[in-house]
Amino acid sequence: MRDTGAGMSEADLAAALEPFRQVSTRPKSDGTFTEGTGLGLPLTKALVEANEAVFTIRSKVDQGTLVEVAFPPARVLAGQS
Repeated sequence: MRDTGAGMSEADLAAALEPFRQVSTRPKSDGTFTEGTGLGLPLTKALVEANEAVFTIRSKVDQGTLVEVAFPPARVLAGQS
């Protein structure tokens, strides 16, 4: 997945991957801030790795974030009967 949002610095990205940690974000157009528990990225990463897949995240401030999940062929069931 890719977004063109605020992006994160390396320090923010490291913090965002820790359970219950949140990084400060810029206000949305209505002046409010995005809220959450700080579990989205850590939980996603854990589930991906538990399924023997690879989780990669890259982010740059003011450019957005790219998250990739790659499953090895042995873990993909498409086309199997």
